[in-house]
Amino acid sequence: MDALANAFLQALLKTQFLSHDAIRAYQRDLMERLVRHARARVPFYGDGRLDPLFHRDGGIAWDRWCEVPILTRAQAQANAERLFAVEVPPECGGVSEGRTSGSSGRPLHFRLNGLMAAAGTAMLERGLVWAGLPPAARLAWIRYDYAGLAPFPDGAAYRAEVRGVPRIIHTLSVATAAGDQGRWLARVRPEIVMGYPNALALVGEALPPELASHPFRLVICNGEAASDAVRGTIERAFRCPTMNLYSASEIGTIAVEDPNSRRLYAAEETVLVEAGDGPASDEGAAPLRDLIVTPFYNYAMPLIRYAPGDFAAFDETPAPDDRTLRRIARVAGRDRNAFILPSGRRWWPTYVVRVVGQYLAFDQIQFAQTATRRIEVRFVSRDRDPIKDADALLAYLRGATPEPMEFALMRVGDIPRRPSGKFEDAVCEIVSN
Repeated sequence: MDALANAFLQALLKTQFLSHDAIRAYQRDLMERLVRHARARVPFYGDGRLDPLFHRDGGIAWDRWCEVPILTRAQAQANAERLFAVEVPPECGGVSEGRTSGSSGRPLHFRLNGLMAAAGTAMLERGLVWAGLPPAARLAWIRYDYAGLAPFPDGAAYRAEVRGVPRIIHTLSVATAAGDQGRWLARVRPEIVMGYPNALALVGEALPPELASHPFRLVICNGEAASDAVRGTIERAFRCPTMNLYSASEIGTIAVEDPNSRRLYAAEETVLVEAGDGPASDEGAAPLRDLIVTPFYNYAMPLIRYAPGDFAAFDETPAPDDRTLRRIARVAGRDRNAFILPSGRRWWPTYVVRVVGQYLAFDQIQFAQTATRRIEVRFVSRDRDPIKDADALLAYLRGATPEPMEFALMRVGDIPRRPSGKFEDAVCEIVSN
């Protein structure tokens, strides 16, 4: 699929300037092929779910797109095998299987076809072009390894040719200890590193001395929302810029950041991104909404109007240049990362870790809501006396929280990863009835 990915990249460098009407027509052509395939060859869609889209003469009624029911993540998990196509067009390439990390408590069994992988490669490479980077010969990807194919110490390696340059993509399980991840990077010596930002921040602090002068070019943060504080930690450790890649295993790329402008551009040529009907409660300038996505190129498991459980806000400010792609202002994360305020409103914590660090010496920190009016500040620290000014810290936290809450400072030996191998800055642990 290398030739296809490279051809797709050249197309993407042009389509990013299409008018809104032209990109909508481009999307509808891809969506029509997908929904006709799903209706004919995917058992889950054989019950009339897509019928609102079709006129009696077989034409597509695009004005009724919103009548297609939203596919929730829970529904996709419960109906995974019925979402598998009984037949995949040969031009879509080989089919592979996987499982999501299960960070929401239950993994999703999914299938992907090669065409979708080629589209993802092209999207990532466009981001590297935006960053002004030449083709990279070595890329290291530390990721969830559901199949156990990339264990320490060797990991796994794959070869590709991108923009005319041979590339080795090294992969390693994120479950590997941070120090061992650093030693693996010292052996691989990549130009670009990709992985979960909270985990990469810890790896950055554990980089071995032999990488002190290694010229990292870019660190790509994917798989979770990266705070400014975490990105700062990564950039200082790796001595290079960071780039956000908003994606999901079963969906592919949703948006890619331009590292120069720090704007997150939706991957409109490969996925339709919609906002949910109602805004989620939040104090941000732009309202957070439940995202609904439709990947265009996964014929092996079509996910039509799929709500993975992510919340994000669209950027409505004027475009900074001639690119016409929609922009996402902020990705807040999953529902489990939202706190439930005493009033019942949801709120995604936006504490400034740099400010917290003025009053508390920590190596790792997590804000956890354990009751309606209680937030635990869990921290790992090597300092003998890490709490520098408890009163000032609590005053800051209370002032940064929309409604009155109690705070408890909890020093812990470690903050465990989720089953995916990810760390989370904020998590709601209130058990719903």
